[in-house]
Amino acid sequence: MWTIETLGLILASYLWGSLSPSFIAARVLKGIDLREYGSANVGGSNIGQQLGFAWMIAVGTADLLKGFLPIALARVVGLDLGVAVSAGIATIIGHNWSLYLGLRGGRGIGTTVGALFALDARLAMLFLGALAIGYVTKQGAPATAVGLLLLAPSAWAMGDPREIVWMTMGIALVVFIKRLEANRLPLPRDARARRVVLWRRFWLDRDVPRDQAWERRGRIH
Repeated sequence: MWTIETLGLILASYLWGSLSPSFIAARVLKGIDLREYGSANVGGSNIGQQLGFAWMIAVGTADLLKGFLPIALARVVGLDLGVAVSAGIATIIGHNWSLYLGLRGGRGIGTTVGALFALDARLAMLFLGALAIGYVTKQGAPATAVGLLLLAPSAWAMGDPREIVWMTMGIALVVFIKRLEANRLPLPRDARARRVVLWRRFWLDRDVPRDQAWERRGRIH
């Protein structure tokens, strides 16, 4: 049942999701704005580039917990599944379009993993498997895209409630919109070039071909 309290939880989940462990770590430990360095992305891979592998793991774990806790809290206090999944989606939206970072943010992958663990650990493991394959094959962005597209049919095949199926579809939509929007990076004026860039963003999460540097759009510290 939707009440002022449940709507408040969803708003609080967005504000909670807007907190960026990677941005905070870069600011506190190195005194830099992560949006201006490396890939200019407020995410785990860029924090790894700036602060090292250990901090990438720490920030990734924090993002996972960020996605897990709002759903877990909603379930613990007895709210229905629809409210819980809405809180989860709001958290991911907050991560991707942070109120505190001028509606910029990361891609929400770690936060997605946490949300999936809170709902169905099988889905989380499936998605982590796709990420692992991408890491091993050095095809991280396409593997992530495949993992996202497999979530909804997998949830349906495993007999999850429809709320979870709808959430997996919502997660994929939110992450792909973030890829396409790319923190408001401008698109080419030429229509054909624009279509090419949008396809690369959707599938490769980058604007340029693989053989061109893309990970160092910001300053190098």
